[in-house]
Order: sequence, then C-alpha cells, then structure tokens
Amino acid sequence: MQLTREDLVVGVTIPGFLVLSTASMIACGHAFPAMHVWRSGITAEAILGTAVMAVFIPAFIAGRFSFGYLVSFALLSAVFGFVWLSFFSAFDYPHVIARWAMIAALAAAMIPLMFQNMPVWRPGLSETAIKRIALLLLASSLAVLVADISYGANLGNPYGAARNAVTRPALLNYLTGIMIGAVLPYLFAHFASRRQWVQAACVLLFALCFYPVVNNKTVLLLPIWLPFLFWLFGRFTPRLATVFAFLIPMIIGLTAFAVLGADRDYVVFSAINLRFLAIPSLALDQYADFFAHRDLTRFCQISVVRRVTTCPYGELGPALGAIYRDGNFNASFLATEGIASVGLALAPVSALVCGLILSVGSMVSRHLSPRFIAVSSGIAVQAIMNVPLTTSLMSNGIALLFLLWWLTPEWRAEASQHQQQSTRPVDAVGVAA
Repeated sequence: MQLTREDLVVGVTIPGFLVLSTASMIACGHAFPAMHVWRSGITAEAILGTAVMAVFIPAFIAGRFSFGYLVSFALLSAVFGFVWLSFFSAFDYPHVIARWAMIAALAAAMIPLMFQNMPVWRPGLSETAIKRIALLLLASSLAVLVADISYGANLGNPYGAARNAVTRPALLNYLTGIMIGAVLPYLFAHFASRRQWVQAACVLLFALCFYPVVNNKTVLLLPIWLPFLFWLFGRFTPRLATVFAFLIPMIIGLTAFAVLGADRDYVVFSAINLRFLAIPSLALDQYADFFAHRDLTRFCQISVVRRVTTCPYGELGPALGAIYRDGNFNASFLATEGIASVGLALAPVSALVCGLILSVGSMVSRHLSPRFIAVSSGIAVQAIMNVPLTTSLMSNGIALLFLLWWLTPEWRAEASQHQQQSTRPVDAVGVAA
C-alpha cells in the first residue's frame, strides 16, 4: 500500500500527541498529587513500556475515518495514559497484568470499531422529512426543559452538591441526558451543515438553558466544543482533525499550566488536561485496584441484571468515590463492562463485544460527512469515555443518535465538499490545498 502525504502527516502527528500526553500526565501528577498517587521518578522502564503503544499507530494510518475511528482514538488516549500511570501507581493490583489486559482490550475494541463498516439498508427520507424530524426534536427538547424547570432550578457550582439539590423523576432525568448528549448536538450539526447559522446559534444558547437544571460541566462545554469541532473538521482532513481534537486542547491546557503554574491557578489545566484527558486513564487505575480486592459485579451494575440477581454494590461511581475520595469516578466500558464486570483476564473479550455494538454507529453513518459525524457525536464520544456503555447508549442518547444517523439523508453540499476535499492534494500540515 502506497502512503499518501496525509498518511505521513497523521503518522507523525500521533506520536507527537502521545509524547505530549506523557507531559500532560506528568504535569497532572505535580498539580494534583492526591489524585495521581505517584511515588517514584521517571524510569527507562516506564518510557520503554509505554512506547509499546506505538504499535497502534499503523492502524490509524491505514484506517478510514468513521465514528469508530473517533472512538478508537479516544480509547487510545485513555489506555496510553493508563499504561504510563501504571508504572507509578501506588495502588495494590497486578500492574503488569493490568497493563497488558488494557492493551489487549484496546486492540479488541479497535478491530470492529475501525474495520467493520458493513453497508446497511436505509429508508429514503427526503430533506423535507428530516427537517420535520428536526422540528420535532426541538419541540421535544423544549418540553423536557420546561418539565425540568417545573421541579426547580439551581445555579450552583458544577463541582459541588448543587447537582443533586433538586430531585426529579428517573424518566425525566433520562430524557434530559438524551437531549444534552444526542439531540442538541445532532440539531447543531443539522443546522450548521446547512449554513443556517442563526438556528445553529440558537441551539447552543438553548443548550445553556439546561445548566440550571443539571449543573453539569458538559452543558457548559457544549457551546464551545461543538463549534470547535465544526471548524476543525472543516479546516483539516478528517483523520488529522481527529488527532487535533485532542492535541489542540491539550496544548492549551499545558500552556496555561506553564504560564499560570506559579500562581497555582489550574482552572484551565484542570478542565482540559485532567478532566477531559486524564480522568479516563485514572479511572482505569482505580477500577483495577478496587476490583483486585473485591467481588466482580458480573454486570449487576446494569439495571435489568440487578433486578434478577444480587449485587454487592450500588452505583459504581459513588462506591469508588467513597473509597478513594476523588469524586464520583464513573468510567468507560473498559473499566465497567471490562475490569469491574469480568475482571482483567476477560476484559479484552468484553471490549470486543462493546466495540461490535458501537460499530453500529459507523455502519449507519457511513453515508454522512465526517464533519457531521464528528460534531453530532461530540458529546457522545465523551460519554463513551466516562460512563458505562449501557448508560451511554440509553441515558446519554447514543442509541437515539444512531437512529437519527440512519434516518438522515446524505446532505449533498456536505457530501460534495467532503468528496472534493478527499480528492485534492494535501499540504504539509494536512490541510486541503
């Protein structure tokens, strides 16, 4: 296979991202020692052991862009951080076994995510029909917001107890999560891809209206993150934009750390490098330790399973938070459906199944432009990295997002733009010339 210039650019950029990821993890260790539990200096063993992760780079060079490509790169970031962290963790679990189990789990998940992209039958909806669906989604979002506000609102600190100050029915909580995680990003992508800028801006402002309801950092992130992705995937080729979606925020956080570190002001660094990038890795570290000394869940964290079997735990996030006192540590399917449910030895098998489930997203969106996929899944990918797969599919609306992708007709302007971009030569930084 002959490598294109874009392949070479991607092949150079990913190692740069991994090197900066190491720097980011080291900076996190200095800024937040209570969460990073490092007890030794950097060693050659840690450097060489983490460098093994470079074996995944050829897959990202060879793979075509898809929803699975996005998820796979996010998983690479999390597992890379965990492998590095495992050399310094003071937790008492089999570090070598955990390290290789997560590397194997990443490989197992990536196989269907990146290389299983079968065509599926789709209904031939018209553009008029999808516009009506968009209006229905807008009306549904408004109805959910009104229902939420009827139970009360609270403009509190997203890091404090304000998030739980108002009690609402479980069904309403599910619907709220679906609106924030799937419906509003889809609507923004729908309007922005059609250059309906006023409607797209209104969606972002409308999303902020959910903040007094949920006091959730995701709601504050959404109006910044989605336009950033829209710009990024319009400016760079899709695979390079995927790397930049992680690399650019990381550089911003590290810059803030270098400039403001003397004043101990880590607001920007904490929001980006710790919560956006390091938390998925730290969660793997804590779950590996927690379940090295306790019974596995056997998937009893799933509500349906819990009803037919006994479960030694309530919600896993609060259970770990009570032990490690680092907050509510929900985690990705690598930790929950993997480490917690079946243990380290079988975690790769669980990851393979989860990868197969998520690969449905690639199949039903293969007709859509990379920009539309990236923007509409901008919050969904973050959910996949920070909550169990069963939760992200239902409570965060990823299953609904897959359905919307399946129903959405190919938008000709976006498709034409993507085709032209993919056929034009690529300059030295991966921007279509």
